[in-house]
Amino acid sequence: MKTLKHIFATVLLLLVFSVFAQIDIKKSTEKIRIGDKIYYVHHVKYGETIYSLCKVYNVSQEELIEANPQLAQGLKAEQRIKIPDKTESKTETETTPIAEKQENEQKTETLQTNNNANSAIKHKVKSGDKLVEIAKKYNCTVEDILKYNPFLDKNSKLRKGQYLTVYPDRNELPQTETVAEKTTEKDTVIVEIDEIVIDADCNENLYSGDALNILLMLPIKANAINKILEKNQHNNYDFIEFYEGFLLSVDSLSRKNISINLTTFDVYDKQTLTAALNSAAFSEAQLIISHIPKELTNDFVQIAAESKIPVVSAFSSETENIAGKNKYFIQALAPLSIQVEKLNKILCSVEKNVVVVYENIIDTANFNNFIQTLENCGKTVKKYHYRMRGSLNENLQTELDSISKNNVFVLSNNRVFITDVLSKLNTLSIKLKYDITVYGSPQWQTFEATLNFDHIHNLNLSILQTFFVDYNRAEVKNFINKYRYYYKGDPSRFAFHGYDLGIYFIDRMAKYGANFMQCIINDEASTLLQTRFKFAKIEPQGGLVNNEALLLRYTKDLNIIVE
Repeated sequence: MKTLKHIFATVLLLLVFSVFAQIDIKKSTEKIRIGDKIYYVHHVKYGETIYSLCKVYNVSQEELIEANPQLAQGLKAEQRIKIPDKTESKTETETTPIAEKQENEQKTETLQTNNNANSAIKHKVKSGDKLVEIAKKYNCTVEDILKYNPFLDKNSKLRKGQYLTVYPDRNELPQTETVAEKTTEKDTVIVEIDEIVIDADCNENLYSGDALNILLMLPIKANAINKILEKNQHNNYDFIEFYEGFLLSVDSLSRKNISINLTTFDVYDKQTLTAALNSAAFSEAQLIISHIPKELTNDFVQIAAESKIPVVSAFSSETENIAGKNKYFIQALAPLSIQVEKLNKILCSVEKNVVVVYENIIDTANFNNFIQTLENCGKTVKKYHYRMRGSLNENLQTELDSISKNNVFVLSNNRVFITDVLSKLNTLSIKLKYDITVYGSPQWQTFEATLNFDHIHNLNLSILQTFFVDYNRAEVKNFINKYRYYYKGDPSRFAFHGYDLGIYFIDRMAKYGANFMQCIINDEASTLLQTRFKFAKIEPQGGLVNNEALLLRYTKDLNIIVE
């Protein structure tokens, strides 16, 4: 019996070795750069082990697990992991593509054509660095550094990890071999990135208990508001109400034992933005929620990205171009293009009778594209040119079906025009018993509250919105009571929005850690007090955009259905 066990064990061992002998691990040629280190990106295949990977890539198991902490739970097929490449390293004075572009734009000569020419480098600020010392190191002047880094001045406090564009005198610098010079033809291009998670573990609660450093950057304009209050004049306090709602989210999260260091900056021009960027709070920030003046947004988010700080754009729905290029940028509101696309799909799904009522066609191309989209999904579209209070509007009745449902899309954002059309359709609905459902564009949300209450319910108005508050929900009632207790008034949609953003993003940071942006892509759509979040990338190397909009349907029984 003992002999049989021995034979069986030997055969099993030989079988195991034969299986592993058949696995041919191919060394990856895909590389990335994170900080000062170069990594291979390896796609794990079935049968590969930590031991076999370490052998192929000539690294220790400790080094592999340090680079990929999730491997402590075991190696899984289909994972993408990063493996240190100890043969290559990054020099701090390597010329970047952006710097090269600046160099070309300024028509400076390159090292290839003139060894004495200057080219830009990116200097990574270390603890204790000063402008004078950096200028001395690269044999240039402080004025030169300030020229190419417009958000700095002579009194600026440099942040550890910040990158500065510097044009040095190359003759005074030691010659160094760059990674690009050592890359062989067989290697793929090394991707230049500051930080990446190849296979983020989004199932664990990573909150350590340490305080999360959050920045609010809002154009509150406190000084101007104080003057208005002194004169007892009315003013719009949207950003103050947003701030109040955000404070209540911080309070709610603290009751769940999430510690938060919140710093708020009143930012409304270049001077106030520069002061915020030079603060110690900015250098320590882990998340920024902001609304920055449009002309300053691009530079601001680029500076934040250099410091690896995620930025949430709280109010703009037109920053997709930034989200497409900046991997640390998050647009919290659904873009208008996504709302229109969703509305088109809804119209394509309705019954066949679709009537488009329009005022004046300003953009013929877009109008024709809209009609073509509906026709492409099998709809016979009737077009009606409506003239306000004109006798010819009696002809609108001829475009409607007296038997089946009429889906009427009012193609206008003119409140007066829309009010007149709804009044006419409401008359047809009541007197002649036409079954009418009206669809409006997402822009109607700006004046929806001023439309006739009876008309929008009787006509089953359906519009897309980025906000909606269901006052029957217990969570909403609790928030209102809390807001009234602290601020002696009722919350506006800005207060709800501030609360939603604080609850969502700070909670995700606590749950997923520094790489929360990778994880919220996989989250199910989340409906908070008034907003629904579902984030997606619009470009592979870009940031995130909210893809969720709410369809509100007003019903004849005076309810509102949210889809």
